[in-house]
Amino acid sequence: MTPSVAFYEDIWVVVDDGVYEPADDTFMLCANLEIAPGETVLEIGTGCGLVAIVAAKAGAKVVATDQSAAAVQNARKNVTLHGCGSRIEIRQGDLFDPINTKETFTLVLINPPYLPGTKEDPAFDPAWSGGIKGYELTERFLDQCVQYLDPNGRLLLVQSSLTDPEHIQLRLERLFRMVKVKDEKAFFFERLLIFEAQDPK
Repeated sequence: MTPSVAFYEDIWVVVDDGVYEPADDTFMLCANLEIAPGETVLEIGTGCGLVAIVAAKAGAKVVATDQSAAAVQNARKNVTLHGCGSRIEIRQGDLFDPINTKETFTLVLINPPYLPGTKEDPAFDPAWSGGIKGYELTERFLDQCVQYLDPNGRLLLVQSSLTDPEHIQLRLERLFRMVKVKDEKAFFFERLLIFEAQDPK
């Protein structure tokens, strides 16, 4: 299939077949990035690399991961197209597996698969299914994220009203001293939320 092209403001990326195409959740995350020059950013689940590129163009040094070999190849291509190779490193692996346990970041980003679904579902797609309840993958992420944050680091996390965002907010409040809904938008079948959490306990 012919690759598609996705746009966010003046940034465009090629999206290869089999890679999650940026949508409203991706664009919300991009719009809520507040990057100080010199920040160190970790993005889990980079897909085609759009969010990582937006962060790098704002002045961050970025490490971006994805478990999909196709996504990693796609992201590396887009990073090269945008001349961001010196600011973005793409690594392959599940969640934090590609990250050295001694690495920490000022900001960690994730737009995880957050909809309920299992491999037995005919329409199953790992790009959108976060587990039976929709938040199992997010919980695995939260189990590890604090150790990769600087002492005053922060987290941006996308969630959907279809998953039980209140459950995830309670989990965040057990891990961080400051948690808030940074942005929220209603779409025709769901509400999307951006949680911001700061100051790990």
